[in-house]
Order: sequence, then structure tokens, then C-alpha cells
Amino acid sequence: MTNQATTTTAPGGTGHEVASSATKCMRFLAVVDGSERTNHVVDFVAAIAQGKDKVEAIILNVQDRHYEARLRGYQSFKKDEIEDRLINDVGLPIVNAVSKRLDKVGVVCLSKVKIGDPLPTILRCATEDKCDVIVLADPQRQSVRRLLRAMGLPLVSSLISRVITAALVPVVIVK
Repeated sequence: MTNQATTTTAPGGTGHEVASSATKCMRFLAVVDGSERTNHVVDFVAAIAQGKDKVEAIILNVQDRHYEARLRGYQSFKKDEIEDRLINDVGLPIVNAVSKRLDKVGVVCLSKVKIGDPLPTILRCATEDKCDVIVLADPQRQSVRRLLRAMGLPLVSSLISRVITAALVPVVIVK
């Protein structure tokens, strides 16, 4: 059983419209986590949308599976309850807030909350929804970035580097 939630909104719409026309629109996969970094992703998509007629955004929040830590002896009979809470209590408020912000600038949004390993979930969503670009936020703070640079270590997170390597579409890392 795959647990997920999906909502679609058009600017000023009721929540069930999806943009469709013969003209090609730009479609972003905006991966958000509800942190301050989410604002950077939203600002980037909003800035690109200004002055364009057709921009769509798939707003994706991926909740990683860590049942061992969450179950603590309750075994699998609590699995559905935990997944329901991850979707409805954690993920949906994040994607709904992002959708509202992007609706204000005329971006048609499709919001998704999925549970699973982030890498295959992001890649699968980008393929299934025929996204033109994947937008991720850089998870590293400036002070951490300077320290890593001084130590000669990679400056991108392992998830971001794996998405860049495996994605079939361009990936934008927003700082």
C-alpha cells in the first residue's frame, strides 16, 4: 500500500482544476520540507513565474520512513496510523502553505505528500509528472559551507548529489 496525498489548485480555484492547453508550460518539481529553506524554493519558483503565462509547480514533500524509531515496540499494527499522521499532520500543512503562496503569483500547483526514500520518490515524481526542472534547497548553512570548503570536502549534500547524478531533467539548487 502506497500512502500519499495529492491536491491540485489553480489560482483562485476550488482545488480541483489542472492547467491544460495546447501551449507548453514550464513545470517545476519543487521539493519542500517546511524549513526556512522551503522559502528559498518558493521564492525561486515565484521569481521564474513572473512574466510567464504558463507555469506549473508540483509541490512535493517526502516523509522518510523510519519505522524502527517511531514504532518502539508497537510493531506493524501502528504503521498505518503513523503514515496517516506523517501525511496529514506533517506533510499536508507544508505543501498547502507553499501552494497558497504560489497561487498568489499565478502558479498552478499540484501538491503531493509521499512516504518513502527521498531519492527514488523525487525521481519517480519528476518522471510521472513530466517535470522540466527539479528545484531543491541547499541544506547547508553558510558557516558549514565555509568549514567544508576549508577542509576540502564536497559542498553538496549526499541527497542532492545523488539527485543531480540520477535525474533525467535539470536540477536547480537554491541557496
